Amino acid sequence: MALKAPPAARPHTPSGAAGTLSRLGFDLAYYPEYQNPRKRMHGVEVILFSCVLAGRGRHFLDDAVFDEDGTSIAIVNYGQRHDIVTDGPMEVMNLFLDPTRRPLPQLPGELQLVLPQIVTLHPTLSNRTNRVVHVRMSSPQRVRGLLFAMFDELTEAQAGYEESARNLLSSFLILCAREARNTGVIRVPTDARLERVRAVLDTDYAERIRLADLASAAGMSPTYLCRRFRAYTGRSVFEYLMDRRLEAAMMALRSTDRKISAIALESGFSDLAFFNRTFRKRLGATPGEYRAGGSAPESLTTGQDTHS
Repeated sequence: MALKAPPAARPHTPSGAAGTLSRLGFDLAYYPEYQNPRKRMHGVEVILFSCVLAGRGRHFLDDAVFDEDGTSIAIVNYGQRHDIVTDGPMEVMNLFLDPTRRPLPQLPGELQLVLPQIVTLHPTLSNRTNRVVHVRMSSPQRVRGLLFAMFDELTEAQAGYEESARNLLSSFLILCAREARNTGVIRVPTDARLERVRAVLDTDYAERIRLADLASAAGMSPTYLCRRFRAYTGRSVFEYLMDRRLEAAMMALRSTDRKISAIALESGFSDLAFFNRTFRKRLGATPGEYRAGGSAPESLTTGQDTHS
């Protein structure tokens, strides 16, 4: 029997198959024959990887529409609105992530820099360019294999399943980060000149970045760049850069035992006091409290997602 889409107006918390979201920071839900003939936009309170494994339809992400054919993954961040309208039965696997409660796996090398470009680490770091992300997958069978192996580990819960599932999650995120790096990320909205500026801020966040150099890269005057960038992202250039540095610090705090002062410096903050103030203001916790597991977000549910 096909699974029918529930009414979008009924809010509740994410419900995966294993009930491990609060404990492990991730969970999955599988819908082998999802059908939804009518658009009903809704959101999730955490991060959702909506993986269409088979079937066709249209995925509505904020104001954008993407054709789905089993070769892409939509990533919906913290309460952002979306829905899938299907053309017949569709096979869907949901992966729910909550990096505010449990750290994401540490990815190797440059892929660790790609990860915050597709996964927003905290609701307060959301902006207009990272709310919804669409990544085309060149190896859909590898995606399927990793998701079902993870799903089986969580639902069967045999000895050692937590570590095994965590390793599979790491492999899945590595695959997503590779695809995002190699084929690019489709975002809403898109402006080529401002995307060049964002690319510099995303990759060189720890360096001393001059506004004049960013303006030159965009082919704009500094004043015009500042106005356009805020309209495009919802954040000023400086605020965006600070958020990117905070994301780098957050990953290091939760995945290493390096001193906080060293992490601040490596993330681009030359003043430890300013780093501490900025961190607490944006995330509601000190760096030490965050490292210890604090700073869980308020509920952002706007109609919980039970299909994709």
